[in-house]
Amino acid sequence: MKKWIVLILAIAIALIAFFIAKPRISENNYQRGLVYFDSLMYQKAIDYFDKAIIFKKSSEKALLKRAQAYYQLDQNKNSMEDFNRILELNAANNDALFGRSLVYFMNKDYEKAITDLNKAISIKIDLAEYHYFLGYSMSNLKKYDEALQSLNRAITLDSLFAEAYHQRGIVKANLGDLEGSVKDFNKAIELDKENLDAYQRRVKFRIDKEDYRGAIADYDAIIELDANNQDAYYQRGYFKLQLKDFEGALADFNKSIEINPNDIKSYKKRGNAKAGLGKYNEAIEDFNKAIQMDKADYETHYRKAMVYMNLSDIQNAMNSLNTALKLKNDYTEAYYMRGVAKAMQQGYEASIRDFDLAIKYNKNYYDAYLGRAVSYGILKKHKEALADYDFYLNHVRDNGNAFLNRGVSRININDNKGGCEDFTRALELGVKQAQDMLNMYCSSQKNK
Repeated sequence: MKKWIVLILAIAIALIAFFIAKPRISENNYQRGLVYFDSLMYQKAIDYFDKAIIFKKSSEKALLKRAQAYYQLDQNKNSMEDFNRILELNAANNDALFGRSLVYFMNKDYEKAITDLNKAISIKIDLAEYHYFLGYSMSNLKKYDEALQSLNRAITLDSLFAEAYHQRGIVKANLGDLEGSVKDFNKAIELDKENLDAYQRRVKFRIDKEDYRGAIADYDAIIELDANNQDAYYQRGYFKLQLKDFEGALADFNKSIEINPNDIKSYKKRGNAKAGLGKYNEAIEDFNKAIQMDKADYETHYRKAMVYMNLSDIQNAMNSLNTALKLKNDYTEAYYMRGVAKAMQQGYEASIRDFDLAIKYNKNYYDAYLGRAVSYGILKKHKEALADYDFYLNHVRDNGNAFLNRGVSRININDNKGGCEDFTRALELGVKQAQDMLNMYCSSQKNK
């Protein structure tokens, strides 16, 4: 009997010791879990948080850290279960409300994220991160005015919050405040020079302002951060092309193609760069490569025709233009250029028909009026030519050769006064040949 009493007492003592030790065991496992959590070893941290929770099921801090570790591992379902469990224990746990809002955010359930963030802010109002995610969620719902207010608060609370400036820049752009937007992107980049998205968004502003050098500088930074960013090389090459830096553009398109040999647009633009450098045969090779990838690409046939024109290979230019027009029968530029090619072959009547078609599809394509006027003039149809010259020069006032040619047509219908006025204007615009015409037809206006 005494033995049983002793055994029961021993068990009781052991149980008491166990229950006394449980909180300490839980705390020890929690602290070990924290070490792994802070070392970004989240799965190992979860193993210890599991043990901590076994010994203390109501441990909010162990549940919170396990929920955050699950979140870092993209195990959102497990994370949500732990956040819910914490909030059942303590509905005013702002960390759990914030954590659960992030899970909702990741699941694109922005309304629920906003509800939790508002609750968290009502408990703890001075945390910039809460206001940032509230503004971010609002902006994803296109509630830009509310988003702006929240992001303003976030930046007021933390003036070095790069992500908040970045997101506010996006919001301001959506509200039409482009100047304010780019200022925020500038600040975001100042605070975080590795913010690729901020560079890319700022580039859009630079493009709108035709600040191509600024756009190139941003793509320099993007490429420095991501040396294999194929699109960045393409875009930088494109803007170098706009600035007629053909060598620089060629180098960028070469790199773009090296990274992605199937990028059709890089072959097309590299062809343009090579044409700009006078490497016409190489340009044609690139255009042919692009056409192999997309035989219905009428624009590249047109570009190839332009190169053939520079090579004075009129027949091949005509062939490419004919193909472009088969693919796009309302292609104004191609009709115009085919008209020019036909005029170069002395097919003036045929050229006029193409200029007619160019004007049919675009009544404001002024060069077609000029081309038709020249062909009419050569055919001695000066009244028709003058109608086209008049229309052209009413819209394009700085083409000295057009004034010279109109002057010739005016002289041919015995309008010497008008002809001499045109020759004078042509000379003012730098057309030296106009002096000969003044000497010949306008003795009173000779340049002494």
